[in-house]
Amino acid sequence: MWHSGTGLRMIMTGLTDCTVPDRNRHMTGVALESRLCRNAEKAAESIGDVRLPDFYLEKLNGELENLGRIAASPDAVHDILHISPDFLTKYGIDKNASATERSCQAEKAYRELDARFVRMTGRRPYADEFFAFLRHGKEKVAEVDRPRPVHKPILRNPPSKGRKMGI
Repeated sequence: MWHSGTGLRMIMTGLTDCTVPDRNRHMTGVALESRLCRNAEKAAESIGDVRLPDFYLEKLNGELENLGRIAASPDAVHDILHISPDFLTKYGIDKNASATERSCQAEKAYRELDARFVRMTGRRPYADEFFAFLRHGKEKVAEVDRPRPVHKPILRNPPSKGRKMGI
């Protein structure tokens, strides 16, 4: 008998390890494996009324951060500690393309993954704000829905209450 919780755990456990460490595979095998991994992720995400496990969301969040790094600095594809060839293939990023092309590929993948996060978690999208910040540098980005923090003055010496401490 199929129990959705157990089945989902089995699927999600398999999805956290979509990349196989064998680096001697042919590129077609890597591309096929990446496509299968993405399709399995989409299938698991499409299961209605099921909350995805935190470890899966954390893994995708790490991938989102790596895509943001590549979009901001296309030479990050050469960071072999954090960016694997399987990761680049999974998100359609060509390591040998020009820096501008890699940045565009990473931006497209970032936007797609961000949209998936919005569907899965209900959080607001980050992509537009992130890429507006990248394009305009450190200039002020239009703060549409961002709540402003309330600044309270910090008093170093609080006012006395009229009494002095005695012996």
